[in-house]
Amino acid sequence: MKRQCAALALSALLLPLSGCKETFDFLPYGRELDDMALMRTMGVDTARNGVEVTVSSGAQDQGGGQGEGQPTVLRKEAGSISAACLSMQAQGVSYVFYGHVGQFLLGEELARNGVEAALDYVLRDIEMRLESNLYLIRGSRAGDAIEAAAQVNSATDQLESLEADAGLLADCMFRTVEDVMEDLAENGDSFAPALTLNVEEGQLETAGYGLLRQGALAGWAEGESARGVNLLMGWVDADVLEVEVPDMGKAALRVVGAKTQVRPVLTQGMVTGLTLNCKVDANLAEGADGAHLEDPRLREALEAALEERCKLRLEEVLDLCRTLDGDFFQLKTQAGLKEPWHWAAIQAAPSLADLDLQVQVEGRIQRGYNVRDGGE
Repeated sequence: MKRQCAALALSALLLPLSGCKETFDFLPYGRELDDMALMRTMGVDTARNGVEVTVSSGAQDQGGGQGEGQPTVLRKEAGSISAACLSMQAQGVSYVFYGHVGQFLLGEELARNGVEAALDYVLRDIEMRLESNLYLIRGSRAGDAIEAAAQVNSATDQLESLEADAGLLADCMFRTVEDVMEDLAENGDSFAPALTLNVEEGQLETAGYGLLRQGALAGWAEGESARGVNLLMGWVDADVLEVEVPDMGKAALRVVGAKTQVRPVLTQGMVTGLTLNCKVDANLAEGADGAHLEDPRLREALEAALEERCKLRLEEVLDLCRTLDGDFFQLKTQAGLKEPWHWAAIQAAPSLADLDLQVQVEGRIQRGYNVRDGGE
């Protein structure tokens, strides 16, 4: 029996060498890296007869670190993304390779019509990666944004720079195609980072988040509501709050940590609401007329101001969920994971628009950036 198994295993290993190529058509052809044009950013927009796909390389567009120093930008319309990508092979002497795409951009019009078909392409294509970061282009077409960025450096370079500085952004963080697809599979709702195009400078800039309701763009979280999203998700490394402290003037607080838990509220066994319990840690960065945290009145006033601002931000997030009637941040799922014994009741609960949503915030000032303030 062991000899038979060994023979079968050996046959399987040797089969690719037998010349039966058609048996392995699901594998990509082997190619020399130097003969490939490596695309790094892909954008998809609606078109009259299907979709328009735009791809861009970085400054070095060929394998082996080669290239002309200018990004290669290709643009094609077709009935499907796959057909558009295939037709691009006729636009250059190198083989266009999509396995290095790290940013996947969707234009606003396409996003409003629904993102699932575009995301499904990433899932199914043999070269594309689910780990690619997903962006929604607000107020513009993805292809236009990619071409405008190429006049300065490249969309790839700009987005990689933003991603490298992700910890310094207070109103936007990055999500992969896989992250969004998991949410959509869970309840049909999700969110993705938004970008706008500064036309004069050819720069892509962060613009909060796009909110996806049943797979289609329903609205935007921007400004304080976008910061509320970061607070909800615990992405607060670069968040600075400017607050007014009575009798002590203005102060700047740097938020250094946040953790939000979602719990269900039940009445007679039925879920009637959700409560967000958020714990926020911050440091006193500057201000308060030179006062120090040794003064308990200052610490109490700062913590009260911190709690008030963070509560307002989270309430703006919940207002968007009510207004757009979407569980964009999987609040029900979070509540179910926190109290799994109520899972069935939570899943049977009405939409967020019909639930009583409350926010509770506990703020703590850890220390200041003054040696007298010390730490805890």
